[in-house]
Amino acid sequence: MRQIPNLLGVFRVLTTPIMVYWILQGDGWSLLYAAVLLLAMAISDIIDGNLARRLGVVSPLGIFLDTISDKIFVAGALIPMVELAMLPSWYALVIIVREFAVSGLRSYAASQGVVIPARSWGKQKLTFTVMAIIWILVFYALPQIVGSPWWFVWLSTWWLIPAGLALVWTVGSGIEYFWNARALLARAVSL
Repeated sequence: MRQIPNLLGVFRVLTTPIMVYWILQGDGWSLLYAAVLLLAMAISDIIDGNLARRLGVVSPLGIFLDTISDKIFVAGALIPMVELAMLPSWYALVIIVREFAVSGLRSYAASQGVVIPARSWGKQKLTFTVMAIIWILVFYALPQIVGSPWWFVWLSTWWLIPAGLALVWTVGSGIEYFWNARALLARAVSL
């Protein structure tokens, strides 16, 4: 029972290649399977931290798995979507570069004995990003499965809303991390 939070992190890492494979198939059912798997990964990401705190088993390994697993599954979804022209490359690049930049900042801070905790913007960013990716996968899957009924045509461009929110929160949360670390970075530059 005490290992469940860590196993959920491992689950996300190990199932990412399956999601990538399904996305690269590009057919309606495979894209739908990828969307459902991504939803399961996102739910497990929400559950594992809360469960670890409730069980009193928060550990450095768990924090590490939680930190890298969401970056792995998000990049694992974005890259094949770019390859299949479901998303523009600049969009994926903004999200992935922000992840590297914030991870680098947090690593540097840790080397200086400073812990930069996850912020609410960052958590919301992951929610919007996953929501946008799932919506886009379903947007490409449904016409292949059920055709294009009137309701689908009406909803077809609404995926732009979560995609836009994900982009705003990605940039905003990245700025927030660096703004809050400005004193730490200023000390590094003045050395």
